[in-house]
Amino acid sequence: MKRSWIGFALLMVLLLGGIFSSWLMVKIHEDVEQDLLQGAECTALGDWDNGIRFFREAKNRWDRWKGFRACFADHGPTEEIDAGFSALEVYGWAREDIPFTAQCCALAKQVAAVGQAHKLSWENLF
Repeated sequence: MKRSWIGFALLMVLLLGGIFSSWLMVKIHEDVEQDLLQGAECTALGDWDNGIRFFREAKNRWDRWKGFRACFADHGPTEEIDAGFSALEVYGWAREDIPFTAQCCALAKQVAAVGQAHKLSWENLF
């Protein structure tokens, strides 16, 4: 009987760990997405200081969770997002407003897709 309870406890730890990691993946990527969209909006309106600030915030959040993300996410899309952040860096230096805004919006969609892939939903189960 003792082994049954140990097995049950291990299954509950795995279940709760999976739910927590799914929730955290969605939350992390939603925050990065919102920062990128804010950066795109600011630069579209000509406010480069805030646009760059939001970009830096998004990049810092993206980099802060790199190890955690590597454990759960597919590496192909995350490497594309890393490349997109590098392109944004160059567009920011050159003050290229249209490419910067477009790249921010594209990256926001890619980041959202990585987060949604880990969301606990019926679509992701089947």
